[in-house]
Amino acid sequence: MIKALQCKSDTHLFSTIEDLNQISELRTDLNNLFWLDLYQPTEDELQQVAKEFNFHPLAVEDASHSHQRPKVEEYDNFFFVVFYAASLSEKRRNLEISELKMFMGENYLVTVHSQPVKELEEAERRWRRNAERMERGIGVMLYSLLDAIVDNYFPIVDNLVERSEVMEDQIFLGRAGEANFTSKLLKLKKLFLQLRRLAGPERDVLNVLTNRDSPIFNETNLVYFRDIYDHLLRVSDTLDLYRDQVTSAMDANLAVVSNDLNKVMRTMTAASIILMTDALLAGIWGMNFENIPELKWEYGYFIALALMFGIDLVLYYLFKRRKWL
Repeated sequence: MIKALQCKSDTHLFSTIEDLNQISELRTDLNNLFWLDLYQPTEDELQQVAKEFNFHPLAVEDASHSHQRPKVEEYDNFFFVVFYAASLSEKRRNLEISELKMFMGENYLVTVHSQPVKELEEAERRWRRNAERMERGIGVMLYSLLDAIVDNYFPIVDNLVERSEVMEDQIFLGRAGEANFTSKLLKLKKLFLQLRRLAGPERDVLNVLTNRDSPIFNETNLVYFRDIYDHLLRVSDTLDLYRDQVTSAMDANLAVVSNDLNKVMRTMTAASIILMTDALLAGIWGMNFENIPELKWEYGYFIALALMFGIDLVLYYLFKRRKWL
């Protein structure tokens, strides 16, 4: 699926490009900006666009393969950027990641993706709403898109932080022994790590864009990219902080579970000792000797039971004082 938009420099209005053959003319007219979106393009479509824009074969190869690391590469006449959009699933338990590849020239932005990226719709609304600013160059379009992507990170981070604090409270409320609690902690830590793996390299991408001289971006645009860099820095710091907190919560959970296990083992040991004394007395009178005086007692059976019961009470009292029971 291919979508194309054009922003005219004289009217500051966006219009949809119906005839893709116009791209050749638009590309050479630096007074107009245009956006070309390729959603699940075929190999032929991608090669056709690459030939039209004279993209480097290595960049085209990266655009055709998924699971690229977030990065920015500068070529003779364009930039190639890999960025990731993220969202929580409907059940708010899994992180859904969409890879977005971008080619940027002086007056064009080409996006390539194989999964739906809702931030593109938000970016388009921003472009249309601020069309009068498009005269500042393609950097405005790129900023709006990257800012929409990064802004969507914050609700995800807030949700993970809230879940982390709730689970930490459960540990200290004595609910750490509930079923699947440890697996939930591990899954939460994995989500923090997943998002951190995106935010860290993307911060490096913004660092490169804001600290490298380029004919594509002017000084006015760089100020906006630094703002996105600050947002990514906040996201990364928060993820690092709460990832460490989840690790501490896992250690605390392990300590609580181990302590509960020690209590159970201590109680079972005390109960075993109490029963062992009864078995000792029963074993003595159960030995096969002819001369055991107590066997001839009229009330020996009841005396033996009373002795066992008395010893059990004494042991129970001693263990209770030591808080073993």
